[in-house]
Amino acid sequence: MTDKLDLFIKEGWGKARTTAKESDLDLPFPFVPPSISTDGLFRTLYYWDTYFTNVGLIEDGHLDWAKENVDNLLYALNRFGCVPNYTRKDGADYCSQPPLLWLMVRDVYEQTKDDKWLKTAVDGLEKEYAFWMSKRLSPIGLNQYGCNATDKELLMDYYSYVSTRVNLDQTIADEDKIAIAKNFVAEGESGEDYTPRYANHNALDYVQIDLNSHLYGLEDFLYSYFKDKDQSKSDFYKNKRDNRLELIEKYCYNDEIGVYCDYDFVKNKKNNIICSACFLPYFYGFAPQKRNPLKVYNVLKGKGGVSACQDIGNGEYQWGYPFVWAPYQFFAYGALVKYNCFSEADELRRDYMQLLSSVFERTGALWERYDFFGEAKDLEYPTQKMLGWTAGVYRYFSKR
Repeated sequence: MTDKLDLFIKEGWGKARTTAKESDLDLPFPFVPPSISTDGLFRTLYYWDTYFTNVGLIEDGHLDWAKENVDNLLYALNRFGCVPNYTRKDGADYCSQPPLLWLMVRDVYEQTKDDKWLKTAVDGLEKEYAFWMSKRLSPIGLNQYGCNATDKELLMDYYSYVSTRVNLDQTIADEDKIAIAKNFVAEGESGEDYTPRYANHNALDYVQIDLNSHLYGLEDFLYSYFKDKDQSKSDFYKNKRDNRLELIEKYCYNDEIGVYCDYDFVKNKKNNIICSACFLPYFYGFAPQKRNPLKVYNVLKGKGGVSACQDIGNGEYQWGYPFVWAPYQFFAYGALVKYNCFSEADELRRDYMQLLSSVFERTGALWERYDFFGEAKDLEYPTQKMLGWTAGVYRYFSKR
């Protein structure tokens, strides 16, 4: 069955590849969207999905397609001033997604060594960094997921949309609906639509550990890039990176549970909910070696990988327990390897591949997400047949 699944993925990349439709941005290049189904929900480029898609494309020898995906996102960044959630004409109306473009740029450059292309890409990365630092900076100096939308009608529409997925009160005042909608948009910007990691769905009250870890990575990348080119810029990004580490340690490391978590800057309180975002300080390697990701792993592990969030018993959300998502298997695996937890990393890799293989044997498809019970069940919306990040992480794991 593994051979059949490998063939399904390898053939699927080309089948999924498409061009912009009327509702999309006029993207300059063809692209590989998350969904393989022509009638699926995800037939345009979604920002953070594309990183994991590219991991698989590069593993399978499609560097040119991965580069086209990156160039399309850079085009969208220049068009909107941020990388939009997805590359339709309304893609930036509400939000961006986790800033992983620099990882995509790094991966493509490592294969091409095209310095001219890298210079253009870095210009874009600096624009993206400026977006996060000007539009998503909290009062305590760390960054937070947020909301681009200010129009009342847009936000009321979003409240109605969220209501089709989770149970929201339709009797409250419009101003309350708008405030709630902004918080749900911020959840969506994290890529986790929707999650129990904020007990009251008040994402705008928090700085998030995953976002600040990604921005640490971006700052470190820009520092290294400019090191022998522009000392002033190099020093700028180094200082930003080092300051971020100090603030993460101050606000996000929870001594009581020994885990990096989100921080509620309104209540001045460290979150104690463990979710897969807590792997990111270890994935990027800035956590001290005396700490390791095993506390996070042991709380979240189950049959088939790690859950998006621990079981906190406050309702079922697709980015909660017991759901297993490709991006966090990738980050968890990288975190475990970086801190020499090799047996646990291999356990995770094998468990996730076995989960995908067993469901593929029954359904003949890969899916957007799974659960600990070996299902790809509907929740919030019908679960989608995927290639995208599911295939990308599977192919990455299959080579390890």
